[in-house]
Amino acid sequence: MTSENHPVWGVYDLLRTARLNVKYYSAKLHRAEIVTSCMDFILLVSAPTSVVAGLWFWSHPVGKIIWQYLGAIAAVVAVLKPILGMTKKIKSYEELRSGYRALEHDLYEIKEMITQKRKYDKQLQEDFRKAIKRKGILVSKDPDYKENKRLKAKCEKEVGQELPVEAFYIPEEENNDKG
Repeated sequence: MTSENHPVWGVYDLLRTARLNVKYYSAKLHRAEIVTSCMDFILLVSAPTSVVAGLWFWSHPVGKIIWQYLGAIAAVVAVLKPILGMTKKIKSYEELRSGYRALEHDLYEIKEMITQKRKYDKQLQEDFRKAIKRKGILVSKDPDYKENKRLKAKCEKEVGQELPVEAFYIPEEENNDKG
């Protein structure tokens, strides 16, 4: 067995995948929060009872046209907001990010134990199997039908810089033929 196909790479690959997903779902969460905030702002500003509705500017001809456009945009936003289900997506992204952070921590701990023990023993292998099961649960909770390939590629590049191949310890092969 060579160092390129050592079983420890399963741990390191899953660690990088967990890190990737923390970054990916953090970015998706951030974008969903911005969209929701913008929608809420539009609805708040365009409400007839808002302070903005009473501004003198709206009584001028240009102001009336702008107010009409703002009202039309607010109507579209009011219809789209429940259809897009942004609140549900935000909750899902938060849950996924949190789950992947916990998985990342557990895998980082396994990585550190491999380095300290200088071997990938049965206990660490069992811990890794548990981590794989946790990842399976997280994968099933993804609310998106389609991944954002551009965002994922950006996150992959960042993870590659944060966790390069050289950063991982590969244990020596144990020689059972001691003679």
